[in-house]
Parts: sequence; structure tokens; C-alpha cells
Amino acid sequence: MIYINMLKCVEEINESKRFKAYFSDGTTTRFGQTNPKTGTFIDHQDKQLKKNYIKRHLKDLETNDYNRAGYLSMFLLWNKETLKDSIKDLNIDVYNNERRKFETARIERFLTGKL
Repeated sequence: MIYINMLKCVEEINESKRFKAYFSDGTTTRFGQTNPKTGTFIDHQDKQLKKNYIKRHLKDLETNDYNRAGYLSMFLLWNKETLKDSIKDLNIDVYNNERRKFETARIERFLTGKL
């Protein structure tokens, strides 16, 4: 099982994105608006704005790819009250999801006799 976690996420504002995430496999992803009108949940902690954002952006989770900008925005900028807490939560979720996929595949191999 290969588990890739986020090493760090830094505010690195450029002309199009506010943050850059660095992953243990060497990949990076830029995400987040550079000048949002109302900010994000880590900026204002407004639960109603968070609820509205999540409703509008649920489609971003369909890929189940935590390296994508939409996925990172949802789980880092609109999850917990601080970026640090959101990163910790994302790494736990990714680990648990990868572990579940590994265990499911192992059970399927066992049941089909392909172990």
C-alpha cells in the first residue's frame, strides 16, 4: 500500500492561486482564490457561508482525488477553523481511505483465491 500525505501547505500568492500544497510524492497543487470577496472558512469561520460553499462544490469531490484543487479547497479552506487542523484532518482521511481500499482489495483477492 502506498500512502501519500501532504507535507505542507503554504500561502504563496501568485496571480491565480492563494496556496500551494506539497505532497510526499513530490507533486504540488496550487489552489484557492487569491482575492475572495468573503474569504474562506479559515478566514472568517462563518458556518452559513461554509454550508453554502459545500453545497455549491460537492461535485469537486466526485474524483476522490485529494491532489486536485477543488478537493483541497473543500478540505483545507472550508473544513476546520485553522489550516493546520484542516491539514491534519485531510491526512487522516486520506490515510483511512487508502487503508480501506487496500483492505477491500485484499479481501476480494482472498475471496477469489488470487492471494
